[in-house]
Amino acid sequence: MLAYVLITTKSGYENQIATSLLEFSQVDNIHVLFGEFDIICRIKTNSEIELRKFILNKLRKIEGVEFTKTLIVAD
Repeated sequence: MLAYVLITTKSGYENQIATSLLEFSQVDNIHVLFGEFDIICRIKTNSEIELRKFILNKLRKIEGVEFTKTLIVAD
């Protein structure tokens, strides 16, 4: 399963969170952004359940993460 996650962070946490995300094997690619969202990362998992667990139990628990929006790739 492939998904993109848009992340809003507390001000000043962008690079710290990006570095933390790179430690997870599920995170395939990451970019710090300008605009409405601060980070976009591409996540690869074996199932929707694994994706959900990763986002809820790991990604959203990182200090400084305020909001996430997940876009699941259709093909």
